Amino acid sequence: MKTINSLILSLAALFVLGACEEDGDKYYLSSLTSNELIASTDNIVLTEATAQKNVLSLAWTDRTLAISNPNFKPTNLLKTAMQVSLSEDFSGTIVESAETSLSKTYNGAELNIVANNLGVEANVAAKFYFRLKGTTGNNIDPAYSNVEAVTITPYELDMRFANVLDQNATATGMTLFSANTDGIYKGFVGVEGWFNFLVQEADGTIWRNDNETGMPFLLTTAGDWKCWFPGTAGCYYITFDTNSKQWNGLLIPSLNVSGDINATMTFDRTSRKWTATFNADATGTITVRIDGTGKLYDHTCANLNDNGGYDIDDTKAKDTPVAFSGSNAALSFGETAGDITVNVPQTGECTLSIDLSNPQQWTATVEKGGSVEPEPEPEEGQYLYLPGIGPDTEWAYDHKIEVYYKEEQKYAGIVDVNSKYGNYAMTLFSSGNEWDTSRMYTIAKDDAASTAESGTLINGQGTNIPAPDAGLYLFDVSLKELTYKTYALGDNIYCYYGIENDNSFNPIASTGTAGEYSGTITLATDSKWGAKFYVENAWTAFYGGSDGKLYYNGDGIMLKAGTYTITVNLIDGTYSAVQQ
Repeated sequence: MKTINSLILSLAALFVLGACEEDGDKYYLSSLTSNELIASTDNIVLTEATAQKNVLSLAWTDRTLAISNPNFKPTNLLKTAMQVSLSEDFSGTIVESAETSLSKTYNGAELNIVANNLGVEANVAAKFYFRLKGTTGNNIDPAYSNVEAVTITPYELDMRFANVLDQNATATGMTLFSANTDGIYKGFVGVEGWFNFLVQEADGTIWRNDNETGMPFLLTTAGDWKCWFPGTAGCYYITFDTNSKQWNGLLIPSLNVSGDINATMTFDRTSRKWTATFNADATGTITVRIDGTGKLYDHTCANLNDNGGYDIDDTKAKDTPVAFSGSNAALSFGETAGDITVNVPQTGECTLSIDLSNPQQWTATVEKGGSVEPEPEPEEGQYLYLPGIGPDTEWAYDHKIEVYYKEEQKYAGIVDVNSKYGNYAMTLFSSGNEWDTSRMYTIAKDDAASTAESGTLINGQGTNIPAPDAGLYLFDVSLKELTYKTYALGDNIYCYYGIENDNSFNPIASTGTAGEYSGTITLATDSKWGAKFYVENAWTAFYGGSDGKLYYNGDGIMLKAGTYTITVNLIDGTYSAVQQ
């Protein structure tokens, strides 16, 4: 860790005439005059081994906005950017990135891209200069922080590889490979239906969907649209061609094994492995063939919809033979199956695995024991997603509630609310599909009655739903009745014992762990109707359960007379009742 020299520059106050001027009042906006930048180290040697490791962090003090009248609250006009240059006075080329927090962390690959964009030779140490730039308006001179110097030795970019990013430009761990370093990348991925993604080359170039035509499978480096997959989740073989600016995805629904064993393989999206379990009669080598029929999706599968956008038409996908050949240590992928020899380590239950996670080398192995069943794909309508309810700059689909009454289309669940924009929508899609509103739920544009606590939904794109303040909430939604309710989780939940002539609510306190409550309860007699846990001190939303599992609106938990230590976790959906 370097010794930090705190250099605080005195900057002139910046004033902007406010937009509000009534009854002679004038409001002025001013920014503070200093902002200290601190780097975590002053010397870094980058290598491919540290590409995905955090190697440099920078932090700074809060730059706030002050207002001459405390009763007037303008929108936040401050924009902050990190600037990097090879010249201390920043007179040469500058690499700039917008920042929204009070720190920035680079991993090795990200910092190596900065070095490449500044023209630094690989394996040669150079001094890089970092500073913050702050602006409060287009016509106002920026304010700058102190400058931090860091010596960095970059490594040579390997343009054979490209990273698959999610819709928030975060690495997914999936990589494509260009064997001839010609900008044509290929590889296997495991994705959800409608998965939105970007592809980043080693030099930092990010490819996305063409937003001028909007047609899927066409590429550009401009705009902000994402590429997206068809609605079917599973294994896809991608050909991503940055020269022709097109990509295609070959969906592989299943693979069949023939030869010395006969089996149907299953795919695990997380590990990107195909597996099949079989019983071996003897140890030694066996010969297998692996093939199937895939469906090829490209831009010819696009349909123009009524909203002026494009859908992917599954009926236009082309049936395509898929098969593996080659050696078990270096599989080849194509349309014709070849004999593959693998070693069987034991008699009895074994698992044949095809590992596609390394884009340079696909392998086939046989391992002892049975395969672990992959997580089943969610059923249609199992979850209701709440994009916009979280802090994401993009509308991420990682907050969801689960169906609890399928016939009535009712959903409920605990959600950690921290909405960046103060509003959200509901959708039955697990990832973005901007044009199909048939599964989207919002509120009507003229709806003045719906609030963050409750309201009436419409099926389609209206106005986004107001989000509650940050915190944990129980959401209860009916898509059949088109209604929603939210309940804030407080310091207590309330246990109704289910005892005759006792309608009391008995508080159980939070443990400090999100969604968890624990305390002691005493039942004078056996619970007749079963104990239930209410979120509020009222006959409103509650959980029942059995065998340690909680269920929203579930049956009461049958307890005998006695004293119990109760622990309830509403997020995990579990409870314990230990009699003393």
